[in-house]
Amino acid sequence: MRFASKIRPIGRIPPLWQHIRSILGSRTSHLPNLAEVTADCIILGHTYAGRQTISLNQIRGSTTQARSRDFDANFRPLTRHNIDRWQHIAAAYRRGKRLSPVTLIEVNGVYFVEDGHHRISVAKAENWSDIEAEVTVLQMTRALPWK
Repeated sequence: MRFASKIRPIGRIPPLWQHIRSILGSRTSHLPNLAEVTADCIILGHTYAGRQTISLNQIRGSTTQARSRDFDANFRPLTRHNIDRWQHIAAAYRRGKRLSPVTLIEVNGVYFVEDGHHRISVAKAENWSDIEAEVTVLQMTRALPWK
Protein backbone atom coordinates (compact mmCIF):
# COMPACT_ATOMS: atom_id res chain seq x y z
CA MET A 1 0.00 0.00 0.00
CA ARG A 2 1.42 3.38 -0.99
CA PHE A 3 0.46 5.07 2.30
CA ALA A 4 1.94 2.32 4.44
CA SER A 5 5.31 2.76 2.81
CA LYS A 6 5.42 6.38 3.96
CA ILE A 7 5.54 5.47 7.62
CA ARG A 8 8.09 3.41 9.43
CA PRO A 9 6.86 2.10 12.76
CA ILE A 10 9.28 3.23 15.44
CA GLY A 11 8.68 -0.07 17.25
CA ARG A 12 10.96 -1.77 14.71
CA ILE A 13 13.92 0.42 15.64
CA PRO A 14 15.86 -0.84 18.69
CA PRO A 15 15.23 1.35 21.77
CA LEU A 16 18.89 2.44 22.02
CA TRP A 17 18.78 3.84 18.46
CA GLN A 18 15.45 5.54 19.19
CA HIS A 19 17.06 7.24 22.17
CA ILE A 20 20.15 8.29 20.20
CA ARG A 21 18.01 9.61 17.36
CA SER A 22 15.88 11.51 19.85
CA ILE A 23 18.92 13.18 21.43
CA LEU A 24 20.57 14.02 18.11
CA GLY A 25 17.32 15.31 16.70
CA SER A 26 16.70 17.52 19.77
CA ARG A 27 13.21 16.16 20.17
CA THR A 28 11.40 13.53 22.15
CA SER A 29 10.54 10.23 20.53
CA HIS A 30 6.88 10.69 21.46
CA LEU A 31 4.35 13.47 21.23
CA PRO A 32 4.52 16.04 24.02
CA ASN A 33 1.62 15.74 26.45
CA LEU A 34 -0.28 18.95 27.27
CA ALA A 35 -0.32 18.14 31.01
CA GLU A 36 3.46 17.65 31.08
CA VAL A 37 4.18 20.78 29.06
CA THR A 38 1.90 22.97 31.17
CA ALA A 39 2.67 21.41 34.57
CA ASP A 40 4.05 24.68 35.98
CA CYS A 41 1.23 26.79 34.54
CA ILE A 42 -2.19 27.75 35.80
CA ILE A 43 -5.14 27.69 33.40
CA LEU A 44 -6.77 31.11 33.54
CA GLY A 45 -9.66 30.22 31.24
CA HIS A 46 -10.70 28.77 27.93
CA THR A 47 -12.62 29.98 24.89
CA TYR A 48 -14.15 28.05 22.01
CA ALA A 49 -12.61 29.57 18.87
CA GLY A 50 -14.69 27.67 16.30
CA ARG A 51 -13.72 25.84 13.15
CA GLN A 52 -10.40 26.98 11.70
CA THR A 53 -7.78 25.91 9.19
CA ILE A 54 -4.62 25.14 11.18
CA SER A 55 -1.08 24.65 9.87
CA LEU A 56 0.11 21.11 10.58
CA ASN A 57 3.46 22.56 11.69
CA GLN A 58 1.73 24.22 14.64
CA ILE A 59 0.29 20.93 15.94
CA ARG A 60 2.89 19.70 18.41
CA GLY A 61 1.33 17.31 20.91
CA SER A 62 -1.59 15.49 22.47
CA THR A 63 -3.97 16.31 25.29
CA THR A 64 -3.74 12.76 26.66
CA GLN A 65 -0.79 10.80 27.97
CA ALA A 66 -2.00 7.59 26.31
CA ARG A 67 -2.11 9.14 22.84
CA SER A 68 1.20 10.92 23.36
CA ARG A 69 2.79 7.46 23.63
CA ASP A 70 0.91 6.09 20.59
CA PHE A 71 2.65 8.43 18.11
CA ASP A 72 6.16 9.77 17.70
CA ALA A 73 6.90 13.50 17.62
CA ASN A 74 6.14 13.53 13.87
CA PHE A 75 2.76 11.83 14.36
CA ARG A 76 3.92 8.46 13.03
CA PRO A 77 2.09 5.57 14.71
CA LEU A 78 4.16 3.49 17.11
CA THR A 79 1.99 0.37 17.53
CA ARG A 80 0.52 -2.21 15.17
CA HIS A 81 -3.02 -1.27 16.25
CA ASN A 82 -2.39 2.36 15.37
CA ILE A 83 -0.81 1.43 12.04
CA ASP A 84 -3.90 -0.63 11.14
CA ARG A 85 -6.19 2.29 12.04
CA TRP A 86 -3.88 4.66 10.13
CA GLN A 87 -4.10 2.50 7.00
CA HIS A 88 -7.91 2.41 7.28
CA ILE A 89 -8.10 6.23 7.44
CA ALA A 90 -5.55 6.62 4.63
CA ALA A 91 -7.56 4.24 2.44
CA ALA A 92 -10.77 6.18 3.13
CA TYR A 93 -9.01 9.40 2.16
CA ARG A 94 -7.68 7.78 -1.01
CA ARG A 95 -11.23 6.73 -1.94
CA GLY A 96 -12.18 10.41 -1.76
CA LYS A 97 -13.86 10.41 1.64
CA ARG A 98 -13.61 13.81 3.30
CA LEU A 99 -12.00 13.60 6.72
CA SER A 100 -13.96 15.20 9.56
CA PRO A 101 -12.35 18.13 11.41
CA VAL A 102 -9.96 17.29 14.22
CA THR A 103 -10.37 18.76 17.71
CA LEU A 104 -7.47 20.86 19.01
CA ILE A 105 -6.53 22.79 22.14
CA GLU A 106 -4.43 25.90 21.50
CA VAL A 107 -1.96 27.26 24.03
CA ASN A 108 0.05 30.33 22.93
CA GLY A 109 -0.17 29.45 19.23
CA VAL A 110 0.76 25.79 19.73
CA TYR A 111 -1.89 23.10 19.22
CA PHE A 112 -2.50 19.83 21.06
CA VAL A 113 -4.75 17.10 19.66
CA GLU A 114 -7.83 16.15 21.60
CA ASP A 115 -9.36 14.08 18.80
CA GLY A 116 -7.94 13.21 15.38
CA HIS A 117 -4.40 11.90 15.92
CA HIS A 118 -4.68 9.43 13.02
CA ARG A 119 -6.18 12.03 10.66
CA ILE A 120 -3.30 14.39 11.44
CA SER A 121 -0.82 11.55 10.90
CA VAL A 122 -2.31 10.77 7.48
CA ALA A 123 -2.38 14.47 6.57
CA LYS A 124 1.31 14.83 7.46
CA ALA A 125 2.23 11.71 5.46
CA GLU A 126 0.35 13.15 2.49
CA ASN A 127 2.27 16.44 2.84
CA TRP A 128 -0.79 18.55 3.53
CA SER A 129 0.08 22.00 4.79
CA ASP A 130 -2.99 22.42 7.00
CA ILE A 131 -6.10 20.73 8.35
CA GLU A 132 -9.62 21.72 9.41
CA ALA A 133 -10.08 21.79 13.18
CA GLU A 134 -12.49 22.70 15.95
CA VAL A 135 -10.35 24.81 18.29
CA THR A 136 -10.53 25.70 21.98
CA VAL A 137 -8.01 28.24 23.27
CA LEU A 138 -6.54 27.91 26.79
CA GLN A 139 -5.23 31.00 28.53
CA MET A 140 -2.20 30.08 30.65
CA THR A 141 -0.01 31.93 33.15
CA ARG A 142 3.22 31.23 31.17
CA ALA A 143 4.46 30.66 27.65
CA LEU A 144 5.22 27.09 26.63
CA PRO A 145 8.83 25.85 26.89
CA TRP A 146 9.53 26.17 23.16
CA LYS A 147 8.07 29.68 22.77
